[in-house]
Amino acid sequence: MAITVELSDKPIRACVIIPAYREKTRIADVVRNAQQYDADIVVIDDGSADGTGNMAEDAGALVIRHEQNQGKGVALQTGFDYAIKHGYDVVITLDADGQHDPAEIPRFIETYARTGIP
Repeated sequence: MAITVELSDKPIRACVIIPAYREKTRIADVVRNAQQYDADIVVIDDGSADGTGNMAEDAGALVIRHEQNQGKGVALQTGFDYAIKHGYDVVITLDADGQHDPAEIPRFIETYARTGIP
């Protein structure tokens, strides 16, 4: 389920994109922590051979897989393309290693709702 915040009469749909490469040991925690905010979580498994994609799926994320590593920029673009295709208004990116705190997700959405600036 997407995060929705009312901005006048239109809800804002948000998606969390997580590019991941060889993050089997951390990805599930990142996904679960982000899910606390009712976000649609999309992990781009960028050619990992360690089971990263499976761990992300088991944690509840939608996983898009690259057969071979193409780099973070390409993984992000894959995620952005998915978000555009599926009509999200806002995309938030998180690192798969836990560097970014998913607890900040609501602040990004609230700021967008208040200012209209992504």
